[in-house]
This record gives sequence, structure tokens and C-alpha cells, in this order.
Amino acid sequence: MAVNDYTQKIDTLTTVAIDEATRDLANLVTEGGEKMLKKMQSKGRIFVVNDAEKVKHPVLFGSGDTLYFDPDNLSGATDTDALNSAANEILGFAQFMMCSGTRNINYPQAMPAGNFIPYISSTIKMHMMDILNKEEKLFLRGEDSGSGTEAVKGCLASDTGYAAGNPFSLPALIQNDSANRFAGIEWNDTDMAHWRPGHQVTAAADLNSIALWGAELDEAIQNASYSETERPDWILTTQTAYTELLAALRAASVINDGVLANLGTTSEVPYAGSMVDWSRYLDADGLYDISGGVAADHPILGINTNSLRLNVVAGGGVAEEKLGFVQKIGSTQTHSDRTNLFDRVQYKRCWSLDGGRRSCFSIEGVTF
Repeated sequence: MAVNDYTQKIDTLTTVAIDEATRDLANLVTEGGEKMLKKMQSKGRIFVVNDAEKVKHPVLFGSGDTLYFDPDNLSGATDTDALNSAANEILGFAQFMMCSGTRNINYPQAMPAGNFIPYISSTIKMHMMDILNKEEKLFLRGEDSGSGTEAVKGCLASDTGYAAGNPFSLPALIQNDSANRFAGIEWNDTDMAHWRPGHQVTAAADLNSIALWGAELDEAIQNASYSETERPDWILTTQTAYTELLAALRAASVINDGVLANLGTTSEVPYAGSMVDWSRYLDADGLYDISGGVAADHPILGINTNSLRLNVVAGGGVAEEKLGFVQKIGSTQTHSDRTNLFDRVQYKRCWSLDGGRRSCFSIEGVTF
């Protein structure tokens, strides 16, 4: 077989395999087993968007005063000051940079004997799952190795902690200091105050009872809630903190035997209209000591999955009706100094908030 025919066959099979593996993100995410992405997929919060530099969502900067009056009332003076231009609502936009990733998919120069279609298909699938694994780490930790210090990654080039090519991270989402910009927006207590996420410092470093857990979670959920849909509905923490919460719930005598028997046997525990879960990618870190940045606090993070979304740009390469997440760039190439072949792929995505407010929270000071 001529070398050109061989590489062309690999080229075609790779393109087909990429489209098949990534055009159905729901199945790929489910098979990949990543918790955060699976949650977003189950809530219908993964969107295919047009290719662009940024994703923008409208944000309302406060609202103007309302003038109340009786109709057909010819007497009395009108309070025109309540309707002046300074009191009108101002519409702005939160901006989230679209970021790209790229990698090589390598093949041996001579494929295993026999039909190598399954070989290429399996290789592509493993790469796609690895990409999703790294995406989970990038969002939850701000870095893709799953170890080391978590990092704040901003949404826009003007944001605090923005890193070129990196989507924004969960640690950036919960930062409460008004000196930090988020999605190009500055906030403080009087101007755009609802763009500030909820934040509280617990006086009990060891939440060892349901009374302590309840006091902290109840207050945090309430302060970060604006409506029954715009509220934290998923509380994410470390395995250590999750285990402590389970122990506290099991010790509470108000739980009936039916609930107690199954408590913790699934990955989530319901609490006050939210679900509590843990991630193997979250660790105690000084970054979650938002006020001081010294103690290695366990993150107790409330997320509104009704406003958080993952935006992916359609890739595809075989046919327009098969638009996958990952796109192959160019044709199959040979390494200059090795005996294997490779295909270059790229993908483009970002996380964003489309609810208009950061209805999320963090609880600081939990060290156990």
C-alpha cells in the first residue's frame, strides 16, 4: 500500500471517528464519568454556539425608580425627579472569552494487523475523554493536572487572574473582593452589588454537627438566592467535608430509617432544596481562605447550575450535519524525527453565566 493511500485512510477514519465521538456530547460526557460536566449535561446547560471571540450575556445594573399614581387624577404634582435619566436602568453585558485548546493524536506508522478501524475509534474516544477530564479540572481547579494549588482564572482579559487560552475557573466565580473584576464588570456594595457572590466566614472550623452545618448552609443559601430558580442548587465540596456532613446527618435523630439506610449511598445528598456533592478535584487550599489567603480551608461552594453554562463551538469535518465539539486541523502528518503519524485537533469553548447575577456562595473557615 502506498504511503499516501495509507495516510489518507487514517485521515478519513480519524475525521469520521472524531465526528462520531463528539457530535453527541451527552453520551460522551456520561461515558467519561466527569461529575461537573455530567451535572451540566443533565441540566441541559451545554450549548453549541457560533464561533466568536466572546460570549456575551445581558446584565441589568440596578433598576430605575417607579412612579405610582392614580389614573384620571388631574390634581396633585407629579414627582418628575423619580423618572429622570439618572434613575433609568442601565443594561450592560458580562463578557466571557472563547478559548481554544489543541493537541496531537499519535498513531504508530504500522497499525495492528487486521481491521484497524476499531483501533482508531478507540484511540479517538480515549483522547476525547481525556480532553473532558482536563476540562473538568480546568474549571474546578484552574489547572488541568489535578494536583498543586488551585488558581483563579478570569473570564476576560481585563479580569483579575485572567490567563490567555484558559476558560474561567470555579475559584474565580466565588471570589468576593470588589477589587476583582469578573466578566469585565466591577462591583461594590452600592453599584452592581448583585454581581457579588455570597461569602461568609464560619466561627466553627469543624462543622461536626447538623446544627453547625445547618446554620452555615441555611444562611449561605438564603443570601445567594434571588428567586426559586436563581439560587444555588448544587453545593460542591471536598470528600473530607462531604464525609463530615454525612456523619452529622446520620447522627441527627430526626432522620427516619428509610432515608438513613440510603444516606450517602448515592453521590449526592439533598439539603434545603439543593444537592450536596463532592469532587475528587477539590482540595483544602489557601485560595478558599478568601479573607486572609493563609489557612488551607475546605471549599464549601454553592453553584447555580441554572445560570452556569458551558459553550462549545461546533467543529465537524465530514458533513455539515455532523458538527462535533473537536475539529481536525489539516491532514494526517508524519513526525519528522519519529516513526509515527499524527493528526492535529483543536476545540473552542468557554464557561459563562447567563442569569445576570452570581447567585453562588462560598463558606470560609472550614478546616476540620
